[in-house]
Amino acid sequence: MAEDSERVRRRSFLKAATAGGLAGMTALAGCSDQTGGGESEGEGGSGGGGGGSETEGSDTGSDSSGSGESLPTYTYVNNSQSYNPPRHDAINLIASQFGDLGLDMEVDVLEWGTLFSRVSQEYDYSFATWHTFFVSEPVTELNNLFNSNNTDPGQGNYSGYSNPELDEMMGNYLAEPDTDTRINQAHEIQKTLMDDVPTMPITQMPQAAIFNSNQVSNWQADLANGFNSYWTMINLEMVGDNTELKGYWPETLSTMNVLGHNDESKHVYQFNMLYDFLVQLNDNAEPDPEVSLATDWNRVDETTMEYTIRTDHSWHDGEDLTAEDVAFTYNYITENEVPLYSTQAQYIENAEVVDEQTVRINMSQPLGPFNLAVANLVPVIPQHKWEGRSNPAQANIQEPVGSGPMMFDYWEQGSEFGMVRFDEHFAPVSFERRFWRIIPEASTVWENLINGQLNYEPFGRIDRSLDQNQDNENIGTRFQTAPTFWMFTPNERQQGLDDVQMRKALVETLPRTPIVEQILFGFPEEGYNIVSSAFGPLHTEDVTTYDQSPESARARLEEAGYTWDDNDMLQAPSGN
Repeated sequence: MAEDSERVRRRSFLKAATAGGLAGMTALAGCSDQTGGGESEGEGGSGGGGGGSETEGSDTGSDSSGSGESLPTYTYVNNSQSYNPPRHDAINLIASQFGDLGLDMEVDVLEWGTLFSRVSQEYDYSFATWHTFFVSEPVTELNNLFNSNNTDPGQGNYSGYSNPELDEMMGNYLAEPDTDTRINQAHEIQKTLMDDVPTMPITQMPQAAIFNSNQVSNWQADLANGFNSYWTMINLEMVGDNTELKGYWPETLSTMNVLGHNDESKHVYQFNMLYDFLVQLNDNAEPDPEVSLATDWNRVDETTMEYTIRTDHSWHDGEDLTAEDVAFTYNYITENEVPLYSTQAQYIENAEVVDEQTVRINMSQPLGPFNLAVANLVPVIPQHKWEGRSNPAQANIQEPVGSGPMMFDYWEQGSEFGMVRFDEHFAPVSFERRFWRIIPEASTVWENLINGQLNYEPFGRIDRSLDQNQDNENIGTRFQTAPTFWMFTPNERQQGLDDVQMRKALVETLPRTPIVEQILFGFPEEGYNIVSSAFGPLHTEDVTTYDQSPESARARLEEAGYTWDDNDMLQAPSGN
């Protein structure tokens, strides 16, 4: 009955997962004694898996009495198979492992935008996994994700984790102007988070450039956005007589509003080329005035930054870009409480024009890494286009006007989006035009990559197609350590998931090795820390790590007072 709504409850879920291609996959080594139980339930003919015929758990070996309280059914939200096949399979596998642990699981397959809203805005989920996150300053993002004051819907803390001590630690870090002091503070923050595991990295995904080597070369990544970044684009070199950068994406862009998108990478990568930012980063993750809108900057005091603006630059429609535009941008997103930039706006008191080429930004509270956490993330918008819009996040923008190295050309929603080179930009691109074509099927993408109809894969997908085609003579690849990872996030608002021992047991149940070796073909590393080594000295290896062991997970839960009933379903300690 459940399949008609794409919700697959635990009893029928394992059959569905097997049919989806997980048959024969070796999950956790310690799962062998429970695999029999899983196979039994797949073959056991429990019918529609409905309410009563729960014979599958009887041979799983639990000797607990089952005297506790029942836990709820947990929902693992999943993207469709076509959107991201490896992640779809990985989520199914994890949910299967949780089922074997004794959780009543359902997997809810959703369109990506719906999934993202369910988790990040509505907090209506039990478990979530996606590829996160694109940042150049890690603790700014951690503060958004885990600050106890951000737990209301849409405020950023979708895990529901609350820890006042961590709030204070992150606040001290963000206010600290000294870089060396921030390194030690960052290490303590990582230790706390990996002790409490509100989120667990499943795999440390590499940044990957995948391209047609006959048409484009010189792929250089920046820290946050990898091989699809501003730095990458302005350093690309075209081969032969090729003048177009030709990419794809499996689904359409939903908006042309730079202040109204939902921060998905498919939007970020377009707007990063359409708009300028006060500060841009080079491939060493350093603010670089040679490629930034600001040619110089200085910290006047702990709450004041001043930027020297280029005075010979213009908008794509020919109007001069001025210091007034920059001050307007920062005041506008703050006064209008633009949700997308709420994290940045909380640090902005106001902005003011000092003279023709100088803008002063007054902070509402000290922020040490201001360039990385704010100036590198807020797009500068034209005052003459935006000042009449009172609800900017909802504005209907069809032909955006920016000042970046690429200009809007056309948007055929549902099929293709194109930009052309802005020849007057101070950091120009070498190609004349860039387009993204909507192509849902991976096989079609790879056929086009090899024959040159496409010449780059914007998101560097790690999947079977890459494994099979990477040695093709027309294909080039580059990899480097990324700040991003596949995360496992339990929603602590749901019964049981607010218990740190439960979360640790679930982390010990995550099949990280099978996911890396069998679903992702050995490309990534297994995840173990929320701040990647890509962040250099901000990263530490001195954190709590977790074995992959269902036996350890069961022992941990048993020690914490959990029991299993006669059907091997996990029960909370009595009185909880």
